[in-house]
Amino acid sequence: MLRRFAAAAVVAAALLLVFRAAPHPPPHSALVGSMGRGPTIVLVHGLGSDAKHWMPVARDLARDHRVALVELPGHGVSPMMFPFGLEQATLALDRAILEQSSEPVVLVGHSVGGLVAAAEALHAPERVRALVLVESALVPQMTRAERDTLSAQLDRDWEGTLREVYMSFGRDSLQGEQLWTEASLVDRVRMRAWIPIALSTDLSVSADALPMRVLAVLAPHSWEPGETREQVAEALGYTRIPRLTLERIEDCGHFIMLDQPAALAGVIRRFAAQPERVAAAD
Repeated sequence: MLRRFAAAAVVAAALLLVFRAAPHPPPHSALVGSMGRGPTIVLVHGLGSDAKHWMPVARDLARDHRVALVELPGHGVSPMMFPFGLEQATLALDRAILEQSSEPVVLVGHSVGGLVAAAEALHAPERVRALVLVESALVPQMTRAERDTLSAQLDRDWEGTLREVYMSFGRDSLQGEQLWTEASLVDRVRMRAWIPIALSTDLSVSADALPMRVLAVLAPHSWEPGETREQVAEALGYTRIPRLTLERIEDCGHFIMLDQPAALAGVIRRFAAQPERVAAAD
């Protein structure tokens, strides 16, 4: 049922105008903390996760960067707001960036966190020096019929269906169980508020408006053996990104930061160090 991901976030180009014209103050964003000194890197986790999953990578990057950890609304210590939508999540991230740095940052997001990060990069490109998408698709990975089926399954059997989803994210069954256990700690009402957003994303139509360098870091199940870069870019909605680099990290599942933290930190560090005048295009 799921080709690559079971979770995503939704946005449309028209919402960008709403983001810029929002009459209300941005919602609060929980900053778990920061560490290190140097250029700022902001790390955003995915749906059903929290900031602790980034800690091995954060400690590595903090050797030569200031690293800020942000939690999505409704996760960890970050409060949820209702009504809720991608607009609120994006503005919460925007506030976190403003609180952490007066200079443009390297913004890194995992899975649905990558979708929120991409929405922020479209909303406020002057705040994002470079964007890193870790296991994030910018286009829906499910057909409308598959989305309807999954939604109905969640209504009938929330725990069983969610467990099946997170088991598929693990590099093995043990990690899948751990991911499911952690995701089940997120309040069901809060998690359910993300689901309609998560099933219908299409940021690909706006990707040509991303002026910064973009790095997509993928696991083998997202960049399958035999697939070309062009095929992967099309499948994940990256085709329109003007300055795109693709990287694959081997021997890992969907949570690359848990399985290969040193490799992921190294990829992010090298990408962050590239001079802005060089357009990285693969």
